[in-house]
Amino acid sequence: MSATHAGRVRPGDHLCLPFASEAEQREVVSAFIADGLRRGERVLYFSDRTNPDALDAWLDPRGVDGALAIARGQLEVRAADGHDGFDPAEVIGGIRNAVRDARAAGFQGLRLTGEMSWALRGVPGATKLHEYESGVSSTVVDSGDLAAVCQYDERLFERADLTGLVSVHHGVVCIDPLHDDRQLRIVPTYAPRGLRIAGVVDDATAAPLADALQQAAAWPTGEPLLVLDLAELTFIDVAGIRSLVRFAESIAPERRVQVRHMPTSMRKVLHIARWTLADADESP
Repeated sequence: MSATHAGRVRPGDHLCLPFASEAEQREVVSAFIADGLRRGERVLYFSDRTNPDALDAWLDPRGVDGALAIARGQLEVRAADGHDGFDPAEVIGGIRNAVRDARAAGFQGLRLTGEMSWALRGVPGATKLHEYESGVSSTVVDSGDLAAVCQYDERLFERADLTGLVSVHHGVVCIDPLHDDRQLRIVPTYAPRGLRIAGVVDDATAAPLADALQQAAAWPTGEPLLVLDLAELTFIDVAGIRSLVRFAESIAPERRVQVRHMPTSMRKVLHIARWTLADADESP
């Protein structure tokens, strides 16, 4: 199944976000919302487990004033399920009305995202999720002005059920890379928390690597282990290795950096320079 970066979602996309941590949910969803607000679209958020007040804090690091967007009617937070049960046809009709209302209000389109965990609480009609997701897919295609991301917590849904629900979507949505050009690609990971570094680190890409490491160092300390996955790293010069060592030395004492799939050439440089990455693995 194809994957779309959160910052590249466009009208006509009906995507699934299967997530396994609050950090992944927050970063992907906030990128999706922030991009829509900047593009002049209205955003509807159907909240179940997330406090609606948290959305403003989610958007702040992205330079977006969530409270102002709510006050202007561009961002709206609604409860994810009703007390009278779940009727897919009724909900789909409401989405179509919301698309029409967004157009009438002068917005460029509508973005919809919702937490699907409500379906696990025995709400009458919740067994009709596949019918609902199929209806959303049809509505997204027909309207031309709608993009939807459905959030499924992998820790709550049975694997077989989740696989079937994901397949109803056009694809999955994932976090935007911190850097991506023809030489170097740096992507946040969540299981484990860290960075996947692929490509070449040299004079031309040393600055993006340093920026990505600085962002990782500023992540909340709820997960003490940060993993640098170098499985797809094809070359790294001495300056790049020095940046990794300095990063490992600079993070808070209660955190650790683990390097996985370290290239043999990098091990040799570390040995010659007498630099250490105490939590480097033994993978080739």
